[in-house]
Amino acid sequence: MWTLVLSLGAATTWGVADFVGALRARAYSPLLVAVYSEVVGMVPVLAALFLVGDAFPGWDHLPWAVIAGITGSVGHVVFFIALSRGPIGVIAPIFACSSAGPAVIAVVLLGERPTIIQLAGIAVAIAGVVLVSRHAGERDLKHGKYGAVPIALVGVAILTLFYVSMDQLAAESPLWGVTMQRSFGLPLLLILLAIGLRRGTTSAPRGSFTAIAPVGLMDTAAFVGFAYATSLGNLSVAVVLSSLYPVVTILLARIKLDERLSTVQRIGAGFALLGVVAIVLG
Repeated sequence: MWTLVLSLGAATTWGVADFVGALRARAYSPLLVAVYSEVVGMVPVLAALFLVGDAFPGWDHLPWAVIAGITGSVGHVVFFIALSRGPIGVIAPIFACSSAGPAVIAVVLLGERPTIIQLAGIAVAIAGVVLVSRHAGERDLKHGKYGAVPIALVGVAILTLFYVSMDQLAAESPLWGVTMQRSFGLPLLLILLAIGLRRGTTSAPRGSFTAIAPVGLMDTAAFVGFAYATSLGNLSVAVVLSSLYPVVTILLARIKLDERLSTVQRIGAGFALLGVVAIVLG
């Protein structure tokens, strides 16, 4: 039950954070949004870690922390780059395809065995994401080889590794898992930002930190919720449910930016929601 609540809560929060982050990436810089959001996000994580007092899980998880740190931070930047180049309602669902890889890995390689109904739900939810993504790719061909969709597909591969490594890292303590992930990922982003500022390819206008800060708070809240969800239940279920955040992002893009959903996208969103129902019933 808690896996369901935390995963759907993470999906909703991520959906709002990604919509706001997309707007900020267009106004400022994708790298700046990624850096500021992770800097701000570290504060509540460290505070929660201090209050809860979880024991340090040890250095056995160090390799997973390095992988999660690199893939999480790089995937974050790639995501905002794609959002800054293409329609929000098109790019966000593509990134949800990263749910397919971890779900298959969890069931086949990690030994997790969801029920038949849950497996059917996972399949239907992934099918919904694929429908949205396939249609989005056809519409985005005008952006060319280095446009938003190709960048988003690279991000999908990166985030697949992130999901799997984060599950291993947060197995004993989700808070320590998030802290260790950010401890390796944030320095990498700061180095990239310093290089960008030095070369003049990135700028940090006055007021940008305040505008971007809420993205970091929401992203971290969703991040922690997802980490707890994976530690309390099946990785495949937690990942697929959490990856339904594009539904929220698409709705916000439709309401706030008047981005219209195509028939295929509506069908895909319906399949995704049907998958959630199946997973709950399972």
